Amino acid sequence: MNRTLVECARCMMEHAGLGKSYWGEAVMTAMFLRNRCPTRAIHQDKSPYQVWTMKKPILANLKVFGCHAYVQVPQDKRTKFDSKSSLCRFLGYAEHQKSYRFEEVSTGAIKISRDATFMEDKFDEGPRNYNDESSAVEFDDHDEDEEKEEGKTDDDMDSSDDDNEDTRSSKSNIKRHTRTQSLEKATVIPSPKRRTYRGPSLEHVSAAAMDFEAAYIVDSVGETPTTFKSAMESSDSGKWKEACDSEFDSLQRNDTWEIVPLPKGRKAIGCRWVFRVKENQDGEVERFKARLVAKGFSQKFGVDYEETFAPVAKFTSIRVVLSMAAKYGLMLHQMDVKTAFLNGSLNKDIYMDQPDGYLDATQPDYVCKLKRSLYGLKQSPRMWNQTIDGFMIKMGFKKCESDHCIYIKRDDQDVILVVLYVDDLILASSNNELLKSTKMALSKRFEMTDLGELDYFLGMEIKNDRKTGMVTVQQTKFLKSVLTKFGMDNSKPVKTPQDPGLRLTKNMCEQECKHEDTMCNVPYRSAVGGIMYLMVATRPDLAAAVGSLSQFSSDPCPTHWQALKRVLRYLQATPNHGLEFTREEGSRICGYTDADWAGDIESRRSTSGYVFMMNGGCISWKSQKQRTVALSSTEAEYMALSEATKEAV
Repeated sequence: MNRTLVECARCMMEHAGLGKSYWGEAVMTAMFLRNRCPTRAIHQDKSPYQVWTMKKPILANLKVFGCHAYVQVPQDKRTKFDSKSSLCRFLGYAEHQKSYRFEEVSTGAIKISRDATFMEDKFDEGPRNYNDESSAVEFDDHDEDEEKEEGKTDDDMDSSDDDNEDTRSSKSNIKRHTRTQSLEKATVIPSPKRRTYRGPSLEHVSAAAMDFEAAYIVDSVGETPTTFKSAMESSDSGKWKEACDSEFDSLQRNDTWEIVPLPKGRKAIGCRWVFRVKENQDGEVERFKARLVAKGFSQKFGVDYEETFAPVAKFTSIRVVLSMAAKYGLMLHQMDVKTAFLNGSLNKDIYMDQPDGYLDATQPDYVCKLKRSLYGLKQSPRMWNQTIDGFMIKMGFKKCESDHCIYIKRDDQDVILVVLYVDDLILASSNNELLKSTKMALSKRFEMTDLGELDYFLGMEIKNDRKTGMVTVQQTKFLKSVLTKFGMDNSKPVKTPQDPGLRLTKNMCEQECKHEDTMCNVPYRSAVGGIMYLMVATRPDLAAAVGSLSQFSSDPCPTHWQALKRVLRYLQATPNHGLEFTREEGSRICGYTDADWAGDIESRRSTSGYVFMMNGGCISWKSQKQRTVALSSTEAEYMALSEATKEAV
């Protein structure tokens, strides 16, 4: 393989008239191309890229190495009479984004952009080497609305994050040519509106960062197919076909569409299959699921849809219901609505392509005129919510004023509560007959799955012990999956989520700019998202830490990452922590609030915090930076008290 890449790189440099100092760029481009060519070692008609990503590579955007190109200069980096483009050499394909790599002819600065006009028959007249005196590396991170203004835009570039795993795999064996970073000698004017940063230099990317990135890529890709064709070619093709047949039969039973010719002046939206392996609370495979979804992103407002909002139950409301179940010994059951969105009727004419694998042989050129709100349509959640809301009211339920997805019904001395979260339902009842009659009514109107006693809901593991009057809520399985995903499942535990002596600031990024390259490969945002869901659902002890760490998601530095890993180590020490509601504790809601004063040393804003408890467990909590600067500790306390009072009311 090494000889193959070197031979290819040598030919490209000779053809482009470039010197040997460009060998790093040439080898990386050769690797990019090699992984998009079919090979018998894997599959006769598939490339390594297609086998790895289960997507066909887009070859239309490949360009001739070393050719000249005019690259657009962003508006914020030029004046009215400056040139709109600069002459550059094409050096390959960018990592982490859908762009190309260029070297500016006049300055030697490296630019990364996808707005360029290529002249694939124009090259340097003679061999040329890198200019080591200039080292500006610029990323054009402008919006799509500005991209279409000038120049040629290659929007379908297939060199995004998941498209470049093949180039990353070669980094350990190829030491790419990099130039000395010298911002003082750079000629690029920094943008006042957008963040610019230097591309990762391979000499400074740590092995730990590379391992994190590799683990994240593997976790993201997984073995779940992304298309109908890949599902039918997988080792579990039989199970996926059975899941697709079940979904299609359900769509047919619900009279979801009718096959009609496409009217003139109308455009049909696309559709695709979405596959998922559903696991139970023990992590075991429960079933294979396939769902046909419409490509709602192509819908037009006012033509295909209007209102889209649909409510879901708040986590606070769910915890209140669990707390009441502990206090009054309520039975907790759960149900799931099969193909819930199909129960909603559409008020707009929408046409969709026929689904892959189920094309009508007699009318292959016809389209589906939707009668039901198929998954993926922008208005589908709203249509479904209106349908089930009307049915619940018809059954005699009343909506909670503070949460319209909590329904209550009283029958003499008995009561039943229904919690609605899209198509998942929690039923809490004091009477078994009332519970059965409600289930029967729901199953008669909708196609339901009775999941029995509540034990797993939205990633939360719930145990209801009616004898002792105790309800416990944990997220042990999800917590362990987060630790495993980020390689912290064997980390050293700590007793607190934050270091009390450490104050995180944005200035740390400027002080540690030499480590910026390393952070490009660290999944900081994903890790923050993982611990944030734990905090929102069952872990109020993480609120302050998550509030602090989430401020730096767009530009983290190594110190921020170390602080985040400390939270993960704290989770390693407390995997079974959660919420506990008991019968003995009083049902009176009790709240606590507090605030620091000018705790943010950069903005001098204070942080508010509150927690409300009911039946011995937390039902609501928050830690948030105040919007204005408090002039005294008393003022900060009043602001925190105001936020807590609004939550209580």
